[in-house]
Amino acid sequence: MRHWVEVTIAVSPETEEAIVNAFWELGSSGVLQSGDGLAGASECVTGFWPDRPGVDEKLDRIARLWEALRGLGEAEGPCRIATRRVSEDDWAGKWKAQVVPVRVSDRVMVAPPWSEVPRSDDLLAVRINPGTGFGTGGHETTQLCLRQLEKRIRPGDRVLDVGSGSGVLSITAVLLGASRATGIDIDSETIENARENARLNGVADRVDVHAGRMDHPAVGGRYRIVVSNISAASLTAMLPDFSARLHPAGELILSGLLIEEAPSFEATLEDRGFTLLERETRGLWWAGSAGHTAGRPGVP
Repeated sequence: MRHWVEVTIAVSPETEEAIVNAFWELGSSGVLQSGDGLAGASECVTGFWPDRPGVDEKLDRIARLWEALRGLGEAEGPCRIATRRVSEDDWAGKWKAQVVPVRVSDRVMVAPPWSEVPRSDDLLAVRINPGTGFGTGGHETTQLCLRQLEKRIRPGDRVLDVGSGSGVLSITAVLLGASRATGIDIDSETIENARENARLNGVADRVDVHAGRMDHPAVGGRYRIVVSNISAASLTAMLPDFSARLHPAGELILSGLLIEEAPSFEATLEDRGFTLLERETRGLWWAGSAGHTAGRPGVP
């Protein structure tokens, strides 16, 4: 049976937001906030990482962040981190108690398979079983990408989902009318969860997910929609690959950036031959849609 490392850190109202963001950015497969803090604040934040090499480095980065917060006067005392090894069943059980339906827009809802959702012809309920892949609908970046997909998917679109995680973006794209979605993720342990979710939504024949990078054999031709919800640094590094795979009339949907990172990234987009079509924010997070800039070298 697969095991996880459960990492819990005591927080204050001043440090909670920064610690939660750090957990997400370090690839936690879910973040729980709990406790009896005042005014809705949490007393502790818990994240989960697969039990494999690299967790100690993540813990060290969290401890360094805490020291930086102390230097700014936002944290007091030492960083109190507790870790324990938990089984897949324990991990899934905690998530089942925490994951609830999320209304992303008037039309789209993301919900775990055990929850009840309103029956309506106008509601698209995307069923996602919490697993090893990021994307249960609870994080703002996932919601932002889903909202952009809802606006931009056209019937028959081919979609490339880079960093596909749970498969939520690929699955939703097909449910919105795309003919096919291909997802890739460097974490091979997310793939079965994404395939399970595709089966849950009845789109397993139109959603392909693979472990790998953009040079994977399954990634071929041009896509009308390329969507990626990863980190700012990774998005920047992959812009040439996105450009090569995006149809001349296609649209690029990106998130995973903090709002404070957006101005620099938007300037980089322009430098790399893209025109920003729309930006949207939610909480501390940014998302944007872009297309090829007409007349730029190599761009039809």
